[in-house]
Amino acid sequence: MNNRDYARVLQEIAQLMEISGENRFKIRAFENATRTVETLPEELEAVMDRGDLKELKGIGASIAQDLLQIRQHGTCDIHRSLLERLDPGLLDMLRVQGLGPKRIKLVYHELGVSNLDALKEAAESGRLRELKGLGAKTEEKVLAEIERLARGGDRTPLPQARHVAESLRDQLAALPQTERIAIAGSIRRGRETIGDVDLLVSSMDPAPIHQTFCGLTEVKEVLVSGDTKTSVRLHNGIQVDLRTVKDEVFGSALHYFTGSKEHHIELRTRAKRQGLRVSEYGVFRDDEDTPIASHTEEELYQALGLPYIPPELREGRGEIESAARHELPVLLQPDQIRGDGHMHTTETDGRHSIEEMALAARDLGYEFIVITDHSQAVRVANGMTPERFREHMARIREADGRVEGIRILTGIEVDILKDGTLDMDHDLLAEADWVVGSIHSHFNQAPDQMTERLLRGMRTGLLSCLGHPTGRILGGRDGYRYDFDAIVEACVELGVALELNGSSGRLDLNAELAEKAHRQGAMLVLGSDAHSTAGLHDLSFAVQQARRAGLPAEAILNTLPVDAFLKATRPDL
Repeated sequence: MNNRDYARVLQEIAQLMEISGENRFKIRAFENATRTVETLPEELEAVMDRGDLKELKGIGASIAQDLLQIRQHGTCDIHRSLLERLDPGLLDMLRVQGLGPKRIKLVYHELGVSNLDALKEAAESGRLRELKGLGAKTEEKVLAEIERLARGGDRTPLPQARHVAESLRDQLAALPQTERIAIAGSIRRGRETIGDVDLLVSSMDPAPIHQTFCGLTEVKEVLVSGDTKTSVRLHNGIQVDLRTVKDEVFGSALHYFTGSKEHHIELRTRAKRQGLRVSEYGVFRDDEDTPIASHTEEELYQALGLPYIPPELREGRGEIESAARHELPVLLQPDQIRGDGHMHTTETDGRHSIEEMALAARDLGYEFIVITDHSQAVRVANGMTPERFREHMARIREADGRVEGIRILTGIEVDILKDGTLDMDHDLLAEADWVVGSIHSHFNQAPDQMTERLLRGMRTGLLSCLGHPTGRILGGRDGYRYDFDAIVEACVELGVALELNGSSGRLDLNAELAEKAHRQGAMLVLGSDAHSTAGLHDLSFAVQQARRAGLPAEAILNTLPVDAFLKATRPDL
């Protein structure tokens, strides 16, 4: 299990306690423990192995014991007791944006509503509006949220699914019977949401691998168990399919189980025209049973007269024809990233200091970072007043002089307010190296109002980029609506970049919009939106979305040396 899995269980305990009406001090203890685990710069299980759990801030003897139980069983006594006493369906209700534990507690105790079906019925019948603090608008929002969740089905946001897959992969990779192992499916292609997690292993002795897989602490139930395929459901509800093959067909099997279906259909059509056939066991001539390519994906494509097609492009959208014409884009590579353009520190809602973020980024090989703490409008994040921002910039410059091997740039994530004005004194914004303009409120404005709001903010000439430009929360909240083409046109005209925000809750812009913005000539920048040193790794999700968009390194500002990065949006610097 990884840190996010432990944090999820702790958070569920805190939320269920609040719904149950438990003592506020107990609830706060689990909330604090959740934050500690989420922001821990190393694996929690490494801390457990050293016996240092109680040395962590917010982890006392009782919660330390809960964490040990979670490691062994995927849950713990208090978590299990709360679910038995209340209803597991309450966890689904917590996914409804705009409710939260306090309102769910009211709905649960006053109406007996404990799952999404009952919540929908209560909203449709007008019973929600009878409760104090709720009303007709709340009912409308709840029904819209339930519909949105239904559209999403059982799909899991990519970041959550990939963290789960990586944890399982690493555990199976340590087995002596494992020769090669890979995450396949839509995670490998970088789809925004995932149905099931697919793992592929090559082995001469697969039985112990399947046996170990079924016994992992993350596994709640075994759905199918066989010699070559095992399917399980985890405690968090995600289904994971494990397939084992002989090593000589690992490449073709990896290609097959990576997908997509549309890509395979087009590839098989091409193969048929060449007198060949393609399956999970390799590429074959029509009249032969021995594959001519199967060991690697590169060999498979070569046998079909094609260059290697990266997984992110395998969606059946013309990539095979482009490959045949040798016109595939040379995609952005992770090691081409020189810096991160969006992160937070303890000055607002981050968990680590300026220097801690800088040192962690330097360890990742970055040449520069931009510190972009919130402006004052985001009160829940302890946003900065002008005076605090001025002092914060001074501390950033001091840290830049102390920390060797990396540049630390002054920046801010300034709110673009309801009327389009910026939530900070203009003279201070002009002093900053980099200004991220974002929207964190009034998401329901009409599209024309939202468009004008964004345009007014950009026309100040103070913004370096638009942060998380659609405002969507992956698996949580739809983005706000505006004229995207008009905003991109203005970005090109005014020299404002658009962000691909890699935060595990956002992936915003997504690949489709990033590709569209690039075609229209806009500059693009990647930001982790990290709130801890661990969060810096989320930039990898932005990189993957950029690759899905077909973007080369030269389309991404983060690949530039620091001086060129700054001059891209501030030519006067």
